[in-house]
Amino acid sequence: MTVGTQSWHERLWRTNNTADIARGNVPGAKPFAAFGENITSGSVTNSILWETGMPAALTVPNAIQLSFASSDTDTRRLKLVYLDDDLVERVETITLNGTTPVPTTAADIRFVNNLYSLDGGAARTVTATNGGVTYARLNTGEVQFNQAMYRVPAGRRLMLTSLYAGATSGSSASRVVIKAEVSFFNGDSFGAAGILHPVGGTAIQDNATTLSFGPFPVPPGEIVALTFKCDKAADVVGGFFGWTETI
Repeated sequence: MTVGTQSWHERLWRTNNTADIARGNVPGAKPFAAFGENITSGSVTNSILWETGMPAALTVPNAIQLSFASSDTDTRRLKLVYLDDDLVERVETITLNGTTPVPTTAADIRFVNNLYSLDGGAARTVTATNGGVTYARLNTGEVQFNQAMYRVPAGRRLMLTSLYAGATSGSSASRVVIKAEVSFFNGDSFGAAGILHPVGGTAIQDNATTLSFGPFPVPPGEIVALTFKCDKAADVVGGFFGWTETI
């Protein structure tokens, strides 16, 4: 029996053997994880859960070139994982030149999915900017751009199975609300505009929680992110687990 382009046995294998996906035994599927952290100095109304120092609001790049620079001497190599103008996932290696801006070869960047160092933690703050907007950032000592956000590449589907979130604030007892949001709703897509719609959430105070579900599918070209708000200073963390698969 076949359903679409897959046999029934293959569909059962994909559905019931997530361990085989982790082992690399399911063709076209691979594990997925995303992690974000933000340390606030006070209350936050609404922000993407990503690196401290990033703007609160999401700006989706529209086929741009990025410029990388450190706040001090640093010649580390960075690897940028981005989506191009066709939303195909690409990778580019950038070698920093201290405070001198280094432009990407790519000039059609539509989204930054990851940025990490090939040579250990950043010596100082590293930013990737265009037109005064920061699209990615490595803080001092960090080895990667920590963001609980992902835009699904063309030809793939993201299947989320769990999310986790936590916050600590010490004596300030900050109340934190964390939401899972996506860029599609009722058949309409808002990925290009970066408009996010909540699909779940949790409220915590100096605590942590894990939610297992799904799998919840996120189609190609769409964005999934954790956002948060808090009434006082807090260290907020969160992320997703699941897998991506070819369509």
